[in-house]
Amino acid sequence: MAPMRIGGLASGMDIDQLVNDLMKAERIPLDKLYQKKQIFEWQRDAYREINKKLADFDQYLFDNFMLSSNFYKKTATSSNEAAVSVKALSSSYDSTNTITVSQLAMAATGVSGEVGNASSATKLSEKGLAAETKITIVALQANGTYKEEEITFSPDDTIADVVKKLNQSSLNINAIFDDSSKKMGISTRATGTLDTIDVDKAEVYVKSATGDDIFATIFGFGTGNDQNGNSGVTSLANGGQNAKFTLNGLEMERQSNTFTINGIEYTVKAVTSTPVTVTSSTDIDGMIAKIEEFVNKYNELIGTLNDKIREKRYRDYPPLTDEQKKEMTEKQIELWEEKAKSGLLRGDSIISNGLSQMRRDLYSRVDGIGENVIDTLSEFGITTTSEISSGGKLVIDYDKLRKALESDPDKVVKTLTQNGAITKDSATGQVTSDTRGIVQRLRDTIKGIITNIEKKAGKPTYTENQYSIGLQLRDVENQISDFQRRLQDIESRYWRQFTAMEQAIQRANQQSMFLMGQFGRGM
Repeated sequence: MAPMRIGGLASGMDIDQLVNDLMKAERIPLDKLYQKKQIFEWQRDAYREINKKLADFDQYLFDNFMLSSNFYKKTATSSNEAAVSVKALSSSYDSTNTITVSQLAMAATGVSGEVGNASSATKLSEKGLAAETKITIVALQANGTYKEEEITFSPDDTIADVVKKLNQSSLNINAIFDDSSKKMGISTRATGTLDTIDVDKAEVYVKSATGDDIFATIFGFGTGNDQNGNSGVTSLANGGQNAKFTLNGLEMERQSNTFTINGIEYTVKAVTSTPVTVTSSTDIDGMIAKIEEFVNKYNELIGTLNDKIREKRYRDYPPLTDEQKKEMTEKQIELWEEKAKSGLLRGDSIISNGLSQMRRDLYSRVDGIGENVIDTLSEFGITTTSEISSGGKLVIDYDKLRKALESDPDKVVKTLTQNGAITKDSATGQVTSDTRGIVQRLRDTIKGIITNIEKKAGKPTYTENQYSIGLQLRDVENQISDFQRRLQDIESRYWRQFTAMEQAIQRANQQSMFLMGQFGRGM
């Protein structure tokens, strides 16, 4: 039960204000604990912000350099884009080719007979289908194989249902029924044919029917040959043709109008009367732009890290208490906390050691590329600026970089993107070779920094028990709880003392009044 409080009735003093003033002094250690907690929280958040930037840079490296194809840029040009367009893949090499197109690839098509007195809404039962039928249809695919699927049709299906089932099947065919001509059209989505010279094969046909073959009896499709040359099947689409062309004097044929040869993707669009010249080369400008982007992002990252470990610490600007904030404007609070948060990671060993390792990653030789080759960044024009204040930022010698890319682009690419591993001497533990490219080394180092920071500052999914600052926060929170209980006891003690004083004054007043009353009667 809380003690009874008497607030200055006898003494005339403002006991509430006196107790509040006394408690302000008692709360000073508690305010320092809250400030200590706030600093830990700011420091934790600052570490996590660093980890976010490291993770973003790591993802950038993965997306742009871990696959050499994302960096090793090739370009291809056509002398007649309207007839032949081209695209260079990473596997292409510098070359000049000529191509003449004699025939474009086309899809197979087929048209049914006229279905008398019918529309899309006509049911199959109205055209003579008395029972359910299962029809297996075979169709040519884009990969040069035939695919078959069994489709079930019922007397209640309409002609529109037949069209829908064909279009939604796995056969990759298109079907349409025209109410005006009362005919069905079917075509393959894939171009080309597997036909031979002496046999007219259908690209889409009915292989078998368990029941009525409605495509023959109702729709009136004609007969043809299956892919094996067997005659008498219901032919739903035929007449597909392959693209035919002459490349560097060699006559060739492809099922599709788009095909890849020697790392160049060709798309033929029109028959040509004269040869089209196709040139493939290394995109030096594109690779320089990619390296420049890498250098800029690296410089931005280490600039941020260096700023954090060099940031000035303002120890005269501790975190504000709630009482202090009440007496300040929002702008004053903002400016104060800007200084209070400054320098929380100053001289941090995790970050500074990580920066040192990143610099070693950049300038160490990449093993396993060969002798007398480009195997360091400096050999193709990327070095550290001479300004000490820049903290190891990179600069590019563009002339040297272009010369290296023009003379040996493969070695430049390997130096940056090669996958590899560290080999150590089994007896001494010393590193004997490191075949990792620059990018893999940086990614490994960044992952190590992130792990060390997570041990210290955790991540949002961690509990306080899983990282060192969290343990410190928990300890401070326990101290705050203990001190709050102590303050409650102190405040209760003050009130007991003042209440006793008030009661004593009240008794004295009562005695004084009694004596005065006695004296008055005696007069």
